[in-house]
Formats: sequence, structure tokens, C-alpha cells
Amino acid sequence: MHFGQTIKQIRLSRSLSQEELCQGIMSRSNLSRFENQRFIPSFDKVLKLLERLTVTLDEFMYINRDFLPSRYEHYYLKLIQAENYKNKSMLLEVTKQISENKQESTEFYELFLLSQLALLENGLTAGLTVEDVALYIRPRLFDLENWLFFDFRCLNNFLNVFEIEEAVFLYDRAIKEFSKYDGFTKENNVKIHLSLNMGQRMMEARQPEKAVSYFEKAKQYANQKNKLYQEIMSDLFIEKILLEKDSIYRNRTYTELLDLMTELGYKSWVQSLTSYTS
Repeated sequence: MHFGQTIKQIRLSRSLSQEELCQGIMSRSNLSRFENQRFIPSFDKVLKLLERLTVTLDEFMYINRDFLPSRYEHYYLKLIQAENYKNKSMLLEVTKQISENKQESTEFYELFLLSQLALLENGLTAGLTVEDVALYIRPRLFDLENWLFFDFRCLNNFLNVFEIEEAVFLYDRAIKEFSKYDGFTKENNVKIHLSLNMGQRMMEARQPEKAVSYFEKAKQYANQKNKLYQEIMSDLFIEKILLEKDSIYRNRTYTELLDLMTELGYKSWVQSLTSYTS
């Protein structure tokens, strides 16, 4: 849909006249021309129209796509779903779709690299090796001067291609850099997931004490954002580690935490975690 048509759609849903919407921003005639695809206003004026309509730019783009995610987000979510549920046929299908679009943008190419890692981690044939992916991602993140939101998600997605020392360095820098995004509406779970992934890296490296410290950070960030699922997940990993050391972390046992996650509707995740940590 044309942007002007979407502005008109939202304006009508708000029961606003053209005069009410455009006052102090642009002339009514220009707004009319914009809504009818005969005029393109400057970007700052479009932002002012959206502010008056109480619509964020992200929401506007979502509405403009007929309430559908972007193609990138669509394939990203399918890839994550296939990974989480260890669905190999779905993974092969979405990887093929991503590969067909990998030259479209930097976003899509990095999604292609991520899909290659997913294939390797699930014992499937991939066109690239972990080393191939690392050759692209390592300078991509180490050479950054100013981190943007997409860079934090990139680190989270590709944390496993770095050596432990590199991952720790990048984690510390990312957490420090991320402070400027604390008020960003899309901030959501980035620090939580990054800390959880670092904890799992430390578990794989057989460094349980350090793993616990990262899971505790994840729990702290989850608590700050009222993310009960991630808070309990952090507890599960901590309890699992300390259980193996005959230590007691809190009043709820590991089994009780697993039961709680099952009651909350995360049975498939519990099965995956049990398999992963057994």
C-alpha cells in the first residue's frame, strides 16, 4: 500500500478531518495529494503526521504491510521456531527460502549465515562451515565504533562463533553500549537473551561458576522487565548447575521449577532443556 493511503486509512479510523491532521504540518491540499499518491512530503513531516495520529513508525510500517511482519522478520521467526522445536524438515525448508533471498540486503545475508549455523548445529548439511561464518561476523562486530540495535541482535545470534575470551569481551562491550537503548521500545529481551546465551557458552566450556554469574545477570534483567518466563529459565539453569555440585540455590528444586514451566505452558521447552542439560 502507498504510504499516503495508509495515512488516510489511519486518519479515518481516528475520525480526523484532513484539516485537523495537517494543521501546522502541511497544507490541506498537500495532504490530500499525499493521500492520493500525487505528492511525497519530506520525512520529517510524515513523522509529525504519525505523532499526531499517535502511531509509531514501526506500527505504521506494519499497518502499511497489511498487518504483516516484514519478509526478514517472517523468515527470522520461522528459523527460530524451527530451531527451538528441532524441526529438521522445517529448518531445511526455511533455510532454502532464506538462501534464495540472501543477496537482498545485509540483514538477509546475515540471516542466511545464521541459518547455516542452525543446519550445522542440527547435524544437517550446510553450504558453509562455522569458520566461514566467523570470517564474516568477527570483523563485522569487532570493527564497530557505534553499536546500533541490529548489532546487538547480531552478537546474540552469532555468539557461538567467537572464542570464549572474544565472547566475554564483546558481551561486556555490548552491555555497556546497550545502556543508550534502555528507553527504546524494541529493547525487550536483548540483554536477557545475551546473558542466557553467555551462561550456556560457559556451561559448554565447563566453567560453571562463570555460567552461574551470567544466569544471575539474566535473572536480574528479566526481573527488571517483568519477564517471568526468562526469570524462571535463569533459575532453572542455575539450579541445574548447583544441583550437580550438591548445592541448594533456592527453596524451589530443579524438578519443581520444571513443573512450574510445564504448568505455564512451556512443555516443549522443558523437554528441550531436559535433553540439553542431561
